[in-house]
Amino acid sequence: MENTVAQVSRYLDRIGAPLSTRKHGLLLVAFCRAVRHYAAKSSRLELVGGSDELSDRTADNAWVRQVDTRLDFEKIVRRLSERNAAVLTLRAAEYEWKEIADLLGLSVAAVRNSFWREIERIRRGTRSA
Repeated sequence: MENTVAQVSRYLDRIGAPLSTRKHGLLLVAFCRAVRHYAAKSSRLELVGGSDELSDRTADNAWVRQVDTRLDFEKIVRRLSERNAAVLTLRAAEYEWKEIADLLGLSVAAVRNSFWREIERIRRGTRSA
C-alpha cells in the first residue's frame, strides 16, 4: 500500500494536480492494479516441498572443498618465482625431476627442494592471510 501511495503521489506531482482530498478513486485503482500484478507474479511461482524436504538438500561439501583447493592452488601459482613457475609447468607436462634439473643445469635435489620450500612458504602465507 505504501508503494502505491508513493507512486500515486509522484504521478500527481508530475502532472501538477491541484491539492485536494478527493484522490481516493485514483489510489484505489492503483492499489487494485498493484495487487493484481502481485497475484499474477505469485501464481507463476511453483512451491516445492516443505522445510522437511529442504533440510535434505544440503550443500555438497566435497564440491566446496574442491573449489577452495582450486582457488588456493591459483593463489600459489601466481606467487611462485619465475623459475619455480617453470618447474610447475614442466611437472604438469609430465617431465621428470631429472629432466627438469638437466634443463636448469642444477641437481635434482636442488630443484625439488627449492620448489617445495617455496610452495610451503607460500602456503603458510596463504593460511595466515
